[in-house]
Order: sequence, then C-alpha cells, then structure tokens
Amino acid sequence: MSPKIAIIIGLLIRLGLIAYAEIQDKYFNLKYTDIDYSVYSDGAQYVVDGGSPYDRHTYRYSPILAYILIPNVWISSFGKILFSFVDMLACVFMQKMVKSTFLLNLWIFNPLIIQVSTRGSSDTIIVLLIYVMLYLLKKEKYTLAALIYGLMVHLRIYPIIYAIPLYFFIDSHQPERIYLGVFSKNKVKFALISGGLFIGLLILFHLIYEDFLFQTYLYHFTRKDNRHNFSPYFYQIYLSFESITRTQATLTFLPQFLIVILAGLKYYRDLPFAMLIQTLGFVVFNKVQTAQYFVWWIALIPLALQNTKMNNKEILMLSITWLILEVQWNFGSYYLEIQGYDVFTMIFIQCVIFFLANTYLMIKIIENRKPSEFYKIKMD
Repeated sequence: MSPKIAIIIGLLIRLGLIAYAEIQDKYFNLKYTDIDYSVYSDGAQYVVDGGSPYDRHTYRYSPILAYILIPNVWISSFGKILFSFVDMLACVFMQKMVKSTFLLNLWIFNPLIIQVSTRGSSDTIIVLLIYVMLYLLKKEKYTLAALIYGLMVHLRIYPIIYAIPLYFFIDSHQPERIYLGVFSKNKVKFALISGGLFIGLLILFHLIYEDFLFQTYLYHFTRKDNRHNFSPYFYQIYLSFESITRTQATLTFLPQFLIVILAGLKYYRDLPFAMLIQTLGFVVFNKVQTAQYFVWWIALIPLALQNTKMNNKEILMLSITWLILEVQWNFGSYYLEIQGYDVFTMIFIQCVIFFLANTYLMIKIIENRKPSEFYKIKMD
C-alpha cells in the first residue's frame, strides 16, 4: 500500500469514527468524546461571548486553541475533523523523511492514535509542528524552523525539553571552523527567534488575560492531581493528597530532568532519536499520565526507529504488547469510574506493571539503536 493510499484510508477511518461518536455520545453512558474537547469548546464559547477562555474551569491551554475552535460553537464536530486532517497532514511530512512504509503505517493505523484524535485531542497539532520543524531543519531553513518551535512551545510547554538537542544539532554537520563549538550563527539565530516568539506571545496574552500565565504554564509545575491515571505516582498522591508539600511535588521532576538532559546531550546528532528518548522518559516518569501523553512519543517512533537493529516483526510485537497493557489498565478505570467499584489497589498494580513495561521499552529502543546522524538521512 502506497503512503498516499494509507493516508487517505487513515483519514476515512477517522472521519467514520467521528460520525460514530455522535451516536455513542447521545445514547450511551460511556461517552466517546474526551472531556478535554468539551473544555476547548467551552473556552471558544466564552471567547465568542466576549469573555476569556480561562473563565472555563480547567481551561489550561493557549488562547490560540480557543480561537481556532470558534467554529465549534456552531459545528460541534469541527475540532475533531480538524484534528484528524492535521493528523494526516503530519503524515504527509512524516513520509518525506520516513522511508519505511511499515513504520509510517504504525502511526496511521495505530488504534490509540486514531482514538485520541477522533475523541478530540489537540495534540495532533503539536505532532504536525514537530514534523514541519524537523523537515525545515533538514532543509537548513533555520528561521522558519525557529518560528515553528517557538509557536510549538507556546501551544504546549512540554516541547521545551527539545531545546538541548535542537541547539547542539544545528550546524553539527559543519566543519569546526563554521561549527565554532557550542556557538554558531545559526544556533544563536534559532535560539533568539524561537525564544523571542515564545516570550512575545507570553507577554501578549498575559496582557490580555490575567490568568494566562498561571493556567497555561505555572499550574503544571505545582499540579497535584489525585485522580487515577497511568502514573504509579497517582496512588501515593491519592492517599496523601492533603499532606503533599510543594517540595515533594517538585522532586518528582528530577528523574525526568536527568533523562531529558542526558539523552539530549548524548544523542543530539541523531535528533529524532534524542527527542524520542527524552519524550518517552519525560512521560514515563511524569507524576500524571493520560492517553494523550503517549501520542507525544509514539509520534516520533516512525522517524526515530528507521535505524534500529529490530526488525518489523519485533517492533510490531512490542507495539501489540504495549497496547494490550494499555488496554488492561482501562478495565480498572472502567470499574472505578463507570461502575463505582473500589479498585484503587488493582489500578495501582496495573500502573506499576505499565511503568515497568514502558521502562523496558525505553531500554530496548536504546539497546537496539544503530548510530546515525539526522543530517545524513535522505528525504523527498
């Protein structure tokens, strides 16, 4: 199957599920649409009414997302359709750099990815921006790549973890006289432009919305969430929610920061691989994990695993095993949220198993890496 046909089929599957979601949401207690989609839509409604998207409790996104989804006020599925098209547009850029049809299809037909985008997650926008940025970096169009990166970090703060490998990757293929160690014209230009755009947007929206800075960025550093999620931290937080100090909450970031810094410095020449390990480590050790977070690192699999020692069968078996473990966690979630059973201990055990599986996956990917440089990868 050609990439073009696969992308078309992938889009049709997504549009079909969006249509089905209308039926499930109307007639079943278990809704198909993600709660975050309602938050986006409500934020857009507040904007249309002349208010702030932050008037909607739990709106913790850039105002730009609310602006984009203003049509949701009149067409409820507009955002889902948009996110699905964005998902497949990301695949268009993906296939320019990913020569393996198998790895490309691993994204297009991944059940989790299909579900997340059709339930109304906006994370496909970040996936698109990541692949556009990587494409521009390969073309050595650093100004445009920097603008994309600055916008990306504004929309979702987590891509700031890519700053280290991005900075050291730029001009790393040049002779030493041009490379100039840790400094070069292109490195500095990329840093100033991307950082300047991020700071400019931050100041702009801080002036417009007084809640913007805390709700969009600062909240995540002090977040204490006692609801069940994929992280093994959740049970400890649930049991000692009122007694957790800010210092304890902050210390949970240390394993993430270590992985982000070390992977960025070690693998920056193989930029997609560095970004994959950074993101996987960041998500696995995060104190809160939801299904949308998995999109962040799964999106990098097709490009990062082009030079792995694993064959397609091994990658497929790892993927299927991971999906099975992800689904088994959802059974506990169903009994807790829908049936109201006290299954916290069971969910905690499932979280520990899932954590160990993700850690094993990260080690397996690192062990099977073939050294390569992103600058040397051919693309269309």
